[in-house]
Amino acid sequence: MVRTELRIVLATLATFAVLAGVAVCIHGLLFDRTRAIWSGVAVIVAAIAMFVVMLNLWPKDVSKDDSCT
Repeated sequence: MVRTELRIVLATLATFAVLAGVAVCIHGLLFDRTRAIWSGVAVIVAAIAMFVVMLNLWPKDVSKDDSCT
């Protein structure tokens, strides 16, 4: 069995980073802060990319015992 706990924790942190980015975007929209809007968008994009990378299967995730025939 492959240990993936660290990647799951990082994906969870990325989820909370997306929520923070959404909050920053909404704050920027409410108070007309262009820089805050774009900062929030950057956080959202980076966190979603991190989430996808962390939950993708990597070659070392598949062991020889897990082969299906």
